[in-house]
Amino acid sequence: MIVRLAAPAELEAIRALLDEVDVFHRGALPWLFREPTEPARDETLQDFVSKPDHAAFVAEAPGGGLSGVLLALIREAKRVPIVRPARICELDALGVARAFQRQGVGTALVRAGLAWGREQGATRSELGVYEFNERARAFWASVGFETLSRRMVVHFGET
Repeated sequence: MIVRLAAPAELEAIRALLDEVDVFHRGALPWLFREPTEPARDETLQDFVSKPDHAAFVAEAPGGGLSGVLLALIREAKRVPIVRPARICELDALGVARAFQRQGVGTALVRAGLAWGREQGATRSELGVYEFNERARAFWASVGFETLSRRMVVHFGET
């Protein structure tokens, strides 16, 4: 399997991989997630192939095309007096095509993203995962992530 940085010409294929993830999230939490508008989604994805503090890693599928994508970015920890300053490698999104799941694609992408984060001087990596997504929580634990805190919500209904 080849994992590498994505090329700008691959944004459409990346969007297609992330669409599968988006559909899953919209189905689970329709009050929170909506279908992204194309210009806004494209601008966001463009950052991951053009900004030095952003990266899009892709896994090439046997025979061509992409089997997965990982989006990562470097950010500084919020300045809170009690929290130590840190440079963080935020794993923003991971998508693996259904036909390639449970074949090591996600793990390979995460390893590449974490290595990149270390190269960028990050002292840790963080990500968000929704509580409903038990499979994702199990995956992230399998690659070494642990729960640091929980963000809780009260939903007041549609606005």
